[in-house]
Amino acid sequence: MDHVFCLVSTKHTESFTKLALDSFFKHTKIGLGDIFVFVNNDGTNAFRENYPIDIYINNKAPKSWAKNFNKGLRIAKKFSKHFVVITNDIILTKDWFEPLKLRDDVILIPSCNINHNYKVNKFLLGFVIQLQDYLGKEKVLEDLVHFHQKRFNIDNFQERIFMQFYLGRIPYQIHNNVGYFDETFSMAGGEDVDFRIRSAMKGYKTMIANYSYVIHFQGKATWDGCETNSQEEIRRNSYINRAIKKWGKELTDIFIDGSRSKEICYSLGFKEWFDKGESYKIINALARY
Repeated sequence: MDHVFCLVSTKHTESFTKLALDSFFKHTKIGLGDIFVFVNNDGTNAFRENYPIDIYINNKAPKSWAKNFNKGLRIAKKFSKHFVVITNDIILTKDWFEPLKLRDDVILIPSCNINHNYKVNKFLLGFVIQLQDYLGKEKVLEDLVHFHQKRFNIDNFQERIFMQFYLGRIPYQIHNNVGYFDETFSMAGGEDVDFRIRSAMKGYKTMIANYSYVIHFQGKATWDGCETNSQEEIRRNSYINRAIKKWGKELTDIFIDGSRSKEICYSLGFKEWFDKGESYKIINALARY
């Protein structure tokens, strides 16, 4: 079964988008039946002629994260294909996609600098990375990925409490059963974790593929990009309040807020599950109530 790859871009992050597109087409083995969907959130028509894009969607007005990726997801559902989420503030690397294709019963996300930190020749791959930290370090990254992949088998998959859909493969059988991203999370945030919660309740885990390693710059379209502190606070409060109404405070505090996850899990008797990153068990235990 083939794939629909969907990348969403914004005008003020186009410098990141170019790097994401370059690295995708360099390091991804595209099949004959695969479809690449590009969603331009701001109507700028950027990149339309420069890359082998199969479907180009140019929004007349900016849409939310969920609405944009649902555009690609509808195409995946229509043609019964697996779906791949690609946010534009990433750098893809050699063989990033190969482990993600090994299982069709799990949502798989490549590991990145959030999961594995490295420091090589003053190249710091920490929790948040700026564009200037990466530019000129392309060869260092290639060598680092080679080193990283020697540490893990290609089928090394691991649950974690904190997992974002910055990049991930959602098999057809999962998104066909779970549905679409919830567009009532109207501001960017929470909708990816909401999908993960709904998937767990349908019997599907979300896991990190440790063999894959990509760069995720993080938050360049929101909190580490164009937002002021007050705008970030308003957006964050919006999606947290929406999640509380939908899932209750405990699930929201653990998986969407995240600031007191360990404390809450320990108090609920989930210490062993939390320490092992067994989010699937925690979600299903709390979702019963």
